[in-house]
Amino acid sequence: MLVCTTCNHQQDTGKFCGACGAAVIPAGEAGNAGATAVQVEVAATTAAGNTSSDVKAGFQSYGSYFFSLLKNPTLAFQSSRNHFLSGFITLLIYAISFSLSIYFLANSLMRSFMGGFASTESTLPFFELNFRLVIIIAITMAISLLSAYIMVKVAKNPIDFQTFLAQIGGLAVPFTGLNVLAILFGLAGSVSLTMYTLGTSLLLYLLFVPVLMVYEKAYVVAKQGQRVYLSLATVVVMTILSYVIGRIMLAEFLSDVEDLLYYVL
Repeated sequence: MLVCTTCNHQQDTGKFCGACGAAVIPAGEAGNAGATAVQVEVAATTAAGNTSSDVKAGFQSYGSYFFSLLKNPTLAFQSSRNHFLSGFITLLIYAISFSLSIYFLANSLMRSFMGGFASTESTLPFFELNFRLVIIIAITMAISLLSAYIMVKVAKNPIDFQTFLAQIGGLAVPFTGLNVLAILFGLAGSVSLTMYTLGTSLLLYLLFVPVLMVYEKAYVVAKQGQRVYLSLATVVVMTILSYVIGRIMLAEFLSDVEDLLYYVL
């Protein structure tokens, strides 16, 4: 006797069920097939539960990482390559929050200019504008961090790039917090508070922090070394790279953003 694996129809011969067309198996194997199906379903449910738990644990772990460095950014210098992903995520959040603060400020200004009657269609294009802004800030960050890494290597510090990114990403935590604060100011339509907050974040993180990083890494290698000149040279390298890359890429992005803002506002 053969039993259908789908509808349990019984028949004497054939490979497929005469009722629904599914595969048929001997009656003695039907129970095992049902048990196997249950096991597969249970395994799938368990895997989904484990994935959900892993995601939740990941958020909790990053939250602890973020707030510990927000309280004491100096701990970032103790980060290892195991913190590479957390550092990279922080850099990504920095760029996105910087972009969002400008976007929300521009939207608030547009609504105020239109007397509060701006419709959904008249708001700034979210993805187009934010994508361009994120690219611009990401390129600027890459110039700054690459300059610092070059000078750290000139100082003959053996730190690898993953550890370097983990540490300088950790140092971005308090400035990412400033960017999040700037988002709130942007939503409120406060031009001065938004721009002052973003300006402070940009100046300190993309200029002061790389210099501080080079100074600290040069000090580790040689306490009586030329860490002052190496730190100052970081600014020179940043300026050169900014000029070269800016002429190639950033000018076009900035022009597109200005045209977009001019058209909308």
